[in-house]
Amino acid sequence: MRLFIDTANVEEIKKAHAMGVISGVTTNPSLVA
Repeated sequence: MRLFIDTANVEEIKKAHAMGVISGVTTNPSLVA
């Protein structure tokens, strides 16, 4: 199973990546703008 984190928060992405549990990131472009 592949898990993706759905956020635009860079700190949350870094934490999830450091744990090694995510395959990628999804987000809504309007959250980034």
